[in-house]
Amino acid sequence: MPHIAFKKRNGQKKVLDSGRAGDALVMSSRKQLRVGLIHWAMPPTTGGVESHVADLALALTELGCAVTVLTGEASPAPLRGVEINHVPLLNLDVLRNPRPAPDIETAQMQALREAIAARRLQIVHGHNLHHFFAGPALALNELRPQLGFRLHHTFHETWPDVLHQRPVYRRWDGNYAVSRWVQDGCSRHIGFTPQFRPLGVDVQRFRAHRPTMADRDVFVILHPARVLPWKGVHVSVAMLGLLRRRGIAARLIITDTQRIIDWNEELISYREKILELVCRERIAHIVEFRSVPYGDMHRLYEEADIVVYPTVGDEPYGLVPLEAMSMGRPIVGSRSGGITETILDGETGFLVERNNPVALADCVARLLRDPPLARRMGRAGRRHVMANFNGQEYARRLLECYLSN
Repeated sequence: MPHIAFKKRNGQKKVLDSGRAGDALVMSSRKQLRVGLIHWAMPPTTGGVESHVADLALALTELGCAVTVLTGEASPAPLRGVEINHVPLLNLDVLRNPRPAPDIETAQMQALREAIAARRLQIVHGHNLHHFFAGPALALNELRPQLGFRLHHTFHETWPDVLHQRPVYRRWDGNYAVSRWVQDGCSRHIGFTPQFRPLGVDVQRFRAHRPTMADRDVFVILHPARVLPWKGVHVSVAMLGLLRRRGIAARLIITDTQRIIDWNEELISYREKILELVCRERIAHIVEFRSVPYGDMHRLYEEADIVVYPTVGDEPYGLVPLEAMSMGRPIVGSRSGGITETILDGETGFLVERNNPVALADCVARLLRDPPLARRMGRAGRRHVMANFNGQEYARRLLECYLSN
């Protein structure tokens, strides 16, 4: 197998394997590592994987990489210094009603070949390619020895694994799980254990200028998640109704996510149920649905005093608690999946049992009645994220992994 020589700062060369015959490259400050990130969607589609891919692209660019994002998103939001290439055959709306499988998989192979070859990508990093449709992962697996790129993959979730009959990712150069919960799930359900590599957030962008619970009469509670049943928006609405009946004044902002990966088409019906619940609780005057672009989320956290994340399903990881803590906001979340790996119960916020609006209301009420406690938790959360979930550090470690595998 041929080698790629990457020049280190001390002038010595680190020799690495490559799958492309005859390709030798010296990586220096004048020559960028060419990285391609692949995911089905990107902002303005809302979701944790989408925002992570965007943040990772920016962070790798800041580290000197030439980054291209290949996505099915038809109208992606621009990212400074990042090329975003729309690949129609990654679009899930197209894949819902595909042509016969052999035809669409052949077309995906050709589209990805052209995109990767034109940019001479050295690293290709897929995200959740074991979801929805097997074609892109199978195509990348075939193209890897032909075009000589190294192939990495992040499991943001365990289920479903559409590659279970052909688990091609097992032979790839790197496989990562975003949480212990996902890692354990992969081990149990698909018999494969990816490397544990928890995601980080942009601690510079998610940095507060206003301390929580300062200079206002009515505090703001924020539920920043997609309006889907498993995200527990109904729990937050019921919680606000309980607070009102207890005589505790607060407002609730719910992120109004109109563009999401809604594979099961749940958004419209669930949103209608939430609106009915708001009316039934007689709290329409203190509930606001707010549409916020990906790039402005830090401003919404700045406006909030407390963040709630009462997921009722199995949360694979959850970037919301990290973003909230990075902004110095206390967070109340569910004991669900990866959430328990980020929130320090009683230190940076509280953990409550799933689908329990009373427990959620109790914890939020405690914070609302004790602003010094809320501020202490907020400061502890910021320190926790800086020490353990810094997105820039995540990108640096990932880049080292790209160069060493």
